[in-house]
Amino acid sequence: MKRSAVLLLVPPADQRDARTLDLESRGDELSPAAGEVVRASAPVADIVTSLLLTLFPRAALYRVGTDVQRLLLDPAPRPERLPQLRTLLFDLAERPEWRRRHLVTREVEDPTGRRLEALLPLAPADYSSGARLVGPFATEALAYEWGADHAVSTLSYDVFALAGGRGEADDDVSEPQDSVWLCDLFDLPERQ
Repeated sequence: MKRSAVLLLVPPADQRDARTLDLESRGDELSPAAGEVVRASAPVADIVTSLLLTLFPRAALYRVGTDVQRLLLDPAPRPERLPQLRTLLFDLAERPEWRRRHLVTREVEDPTGRRLEALLPLAPADYSSGARLVGPFATEALAYEWGADHAVSTLSYDVFALAGGRGEADDDVSEPQDSVWLCDLFDLPERQ
């Protein structure tokens, strides 16, 4: 199997070309050509930011949010430029340090458009409300039960298995861990 290595250099926060943006008070800074490219959990957002700045050096990058960040580029990249980013994000999720934390990378299409996501699940005990990826759960039944208990009129849920990964304290990488289950709580479309 052919393996490739990617070196990611993340500059210190004060030297980064990303701006934190409050869309409600300063959304007028964005041009009509801007768009959300990636939604990322905070612990992985710096790496994704580095990738975006490297792949799209002429675009302005905006970070919106805290725990889960919306990463917007202005202008948004053309669709034919996204497969390289998608490949890099999927490769990132396969790295042992991110597999251990159950990083999920995926492409999502919803009423706001198409984007990539790089999300870490939130521990069930830390969940308070809203659309989130939650887990891990030891069994499918536990994930479904948790989802049913937390879905409200504006949220639905789905569960899925994520193969492998290891516990934080596990040093023996010779034996892969069984699959874990995640619960994806997502916003329901508004009724017309």
